[in-house]
This record gives sequence, structure tokens and C-alpha cells, in this order.
Amino acid sequence: MSNKDHELIQTMFPPDGSGLKPYEWMVNPTRQQQWIDNQGVFLWLAFFFSEIGAGLYFVSLFYEFKAGLVLGWLITLVLGGVIHILYLGNPLRAWRMLMKPNTSELSRGIWIIGVFAALGFVQIITSGGFNIVLNIIMGILCLLIITHGFATMNVIRALPAWSSTMVLPLSVISGVWVGHQLLQFMFAASKPAEMAAGMEVWAEVFFFAYVLCIVLYVWGTYHSNEIGKASILMQVTGELKRISLIGVAGLGVGLPLILTLIMWGGDTNAFWIFLRLASVIAGDLAVRYVIMKSAVYKPLLTRQ
Repeated sequence: MSNKDHELIQTMFPPDGSGLKPYEWMVNPTRQQQWIDNQGVFLWLAFFFSEIGAGLYFVSLFYEFKAGLVLGWLITLVLGGVIHILYLGNPLRAWRMLMKPNTSELSRGIWIIGVFAALGFVQIITSGGFNIVLNIIMGILCLLIITHGFATMNVIRALPAWSSTMVLPLSVISGVWVGHQLLQFMFAASKPAEMAAGMEVWAEVFFFAYVLCIVLYVWGTYHSNEIGKASILMQVTGELKRISLIGVAGLGVGLPLILTLIMWGGDTNAFWIFLRLASVIAGDLAVRYVIMKSAVYKPLLTRQ
């Protein structure tokens, strides 16, 4: 028996008898623990950095802002890539994931990131890199990377909190929203004030779309089935209540709403934009954490 198998057994069935009883997982909802607990935390962070880096790259294409491309490319590949390797544990075996792009969402994601890395490098070092064809290709690649993390989770139908139809729209809006805020702060810190102010209309659109996606995710998952309902209750009244209240409701929605209303109509300044960016990053991390943490497996058998 491998050490990993032994640790899994010890987690599920500890010697003190506090864990799952034999076969209990077959009739009771059971929270997944592989993708968020212990080393699984790296996967949470890797998905986040890969997606907000791609979001920054995506938004920078519309403004033809090369510094945004460079930073987005680095965040996706360096921060997201290195943390992914930490999660994989043994890079010498990880190459096997490349061999199944037809059947594995994870394998497809690695190939997409590889193409993004190569073409992105070409676009960055090319003086006339902002041509319509390359922009479209890179934009599509960015959107695929933004959805990669949640798409990998979404295919697991046994976890209603992940298989919700709102997971992928939420991931797209999340990546673009955070990427937009990164770019707006870069403009506020290095460009004329009018440029950051001009982005505020889109900031308002992306923010309210982000909040709407969260609300629809919660509503849809809660009403999907009893297991989805259990996941939402865990988020709002259970062990994740504090993170949901402070992180999601407070930092992800409440404070950005106040700052957005303060800057309504384009009355922006670098300090308010930075404060909103910091709040948005913390809030989006919290959103992703509670979604991953609250995922509950459907029992194999139903009680009579």
C-alpha cells in the first residue's frame, strides 16, 4: 500500500473511530477532500492565478496594452504553473496527463496552456503583435484557460456544487472581472487619469454580472437536489459561514459595491481602484474556496 493510500484511509477511518464508518459513505452525503484539503490547496491557488492571469491578458488585448500582456502571461505561467507543479507532487509522472487530451479535461487544459505560452511569447516580443488574427486566437485561448479550472470540476457529476450549469459562466465573468481590475489599476498607476476613468463603465458592468452569477449559482445549486442544497447550507450556515460572510459577502460583494458607487460615473482615483482590486482578489479567492470546499458527493444508495 502506498503512503498516499494509507493517508487516505487514515483520513476516512481514523483509529479513534471519529471518521466514516464502513459503508456509511454509501448512504450519507460525503464532502470531497482531495481537491482542497492539505496539498489540494495548491490546486485552488493554481486555478485562481492561471485564470486571473489569462483574464488580464484577455482584457489587455482590447486596449493593446503590452505591459498587461506581459504581466498576464507571467501570472498564468509562473504563478499558476509553479503552483500546479506543487500540487502534482511528482513532476516525473505528470507528463502522462499530456497523453489523454481526448478524454481528460485536465490534459486538454495543459495543452491549451502550452499553446498559450508559445503564441503569447510570440505576441509579446513582436513589435506589431496586435493583429486581428492573433488577437482572436489569443482571446479564445484566454477564455479556455479562464474556464479550465471550473471546467475540470464541472465534469464530476457526482458533486452537484461543481456540476451546476452556472459554474462555467461564473468562471468566465470571474476571470474577466479580476483581470479588468488589475488592468484598471495598472492604468491608474501609469497612464493619464482619463484612461482609468474610461474603464469604470465596464468595471460596473463586470461587477454586477459577477454578483448576478454568484446569486444564480447559489439559487440553482440550492434548488437542484438535496445534495446541492446541503452544499449551499454548508456555505451559508455551516462550517464555511464565516468565510462566506466575510470573504464572499463582505470583500467580494459589499466593499466593491461601496467603492463602485463612490466612483460611479468615472470619478476614479488610484487609491479607490487599488482598494477595490485588493478586495476583489480576496473575495474571489473566497468564492472559489467555498465552492471547492462545500462540494458533497451524492450517496451511492438512498435510504428507504
